[in-house]
Amino acid sequence: MHWEKLHQTSIIADMHCHSAIKKTIFNRDLKSSKTKFLAGFFKEKFWPFSNRATFPKIMNGGLDIMLSTAYIPEGGWYTDVGKTKLILSLFPEVKRKIYNKSYFDATMGTIYEIEKEAYEWNEIVGNRKIKVCKQSSDIQQAIDDGELALVHSVEGGHSLQNNSAATYPFDTPVNYQEKEKAVLDNIQKFYDAGVAYITLAHFYENDCAYPVFPFPEYGSSHSKDWREMLGRWDETKGLTPIGEKAVEKMLDLGILIDISHCTPTGRKQIFDIVEHHGKTECLIASHVGAFSVNRNMYNLTDREIKWMSDHGCLIGIIFMNYWISPTDTGLGLKYIEQTLDHIRSVGSADCVGIGTDFDGFTDPPDELVDMSELPRLTKYLKSLQYPDDVIKKFLGLNALRILQNGWKK
Repeated sequence: MHWEKLHQTSIIADMHCHSAIKKTIFNRDLKSSKTKFLAGFFKEKFWPFSNRATFPKIMNGGLDIMLSTAYIPEGGWYTDVGKTKLILSLFPEVKRKIYNKSYFDATMGTIYEIEKEAYEWNEIVGNRKIKVCKQSSDIQQAIDDGELALVHSVEGGHSLQNNSAATYPFDTPVNYQEKEKAVLDNIQKFYDAGVAYITLAHFYENDCAYPVFPFPEYGSSHSKDWREMLGRWDETKGLTPIGEKAVEKMLDLGILIDISHCTPTGRKQIFDIVEHHGKTECLIASHVGAFSVNRNMYNLTDREIKWMSDHGCLIGIIFMNYWISPTDTGLGLKYIEQTLDHIRSVGSADCVGIGTDFDGFTDPPDELVDMSELPRLTKYLKSLQYPDDVIKKFLGLNALRILQNGWKK
């Protein structure tokens, strides 16, 4: 099949997309096809004002399923990273919306904002509509109706907490029982709001989990802030006792558990819990790479890839140079393919999908800088003689399967 027809007839899913960040933090109009001047100028580099996943670009790229990931920056960003303080001074509205609210309330606000933006798109745009999917059956209905399926997800266990970024690092005194109750209650509230998966770790430790160091070594050498952080990071820790109960709560409800950003210790703990409960179809790594391609603890080892493949899980490949490329290079498309090839060789073609992380604070491959350029990936894989069925699984069929089988709502 010609690559253009293959792309057009495939179900295409992105398991990790941050359009909501740009709406919440920078008040970006996601309905607009206009590109901001600075976003265009820095489109091939890391740039917090990037414009990679607006609704027009998503439509142009042929996306069918979008996991809209709600994320609120942790308090550590404000104390450790000088640029964040500058952004707060330039955008006081950001501080009001996310810094002075509890993590949970701010995250729910992000979910409401992206829903409002989708509803407004449907009112003013005459072509393809967006369906906000609150249960797994809604996804297939959206596909059948030719609509974009927008599904909520949440990144970072701190989003389950009732304290705010303003308290970091001097958290308000809360006893263990109150913290545990808040986390478990808020998991239920996210489930009721239609959240399909929660990533328990992120850039800083939270009540649920400890993360891997959030930036690779070559990136940390560029910044005094990151070098100092590298020296005080402890990647030997994993889930907290609250985190273990959070995993069990998510399994009981049927929310997918995302191991991205977790330490190897934390990943192993989660593997053991889901296997003990016999619910491995609820496990994903939404946006990662392969350790054998790029030797960073953020990425999955061959043993972890094989385990996830054997247990029917999903591994979404991140479209970010500094996680998938072993050197600081903009030509990352070949490393997406190498990561795909490695995962299907170690595991299978049934366990791998896409998790772009577009419009997170990322540096995508120069050849694929935003959602509208997704057809280039299909063309590239086809040029390398990948079978059509493997390409279709990677583009979205595997993601659709895990959402239908693992998200129990």
